[in-house]
Amino acid sequence: MVSKNLQVRLDDRLKKRAENVFKKIGIDAPTAIRIFFIKVADMGGIPFLLQSPDGEYTPKQITAIDAAAAKAKRGKGLSRAFSSVEELLDDLHSR
Repeated sequence: MVSKNLQVRLDDRLKKRAENVFKKIGIDAPTAIRIFFIKVADMGGIPFLLQSPDGEYTPKQITAIDAAAAKAKRGKGLSRAFSSVEELLDDLHSR
């Protein structure tokens, strides 16, 4: 396997804050970056929710939520109602 170098410019304060976290969990920055790249490749995307610091949803997330809500209002994408957990489990196991 051929290794490649990666250069990243970071604010010094951010770098130090992150390195403190890495130190607490027993890894260095290059290992943390390799772990991140492995998870991105394995999951096919960013391995955590991207949202603003104040917890607001992104415009793309709002669009997806609105689409799911509209679909639900039309009765699409919903399961039927069950009167008990047992009934639900029976339905799941019958498939």
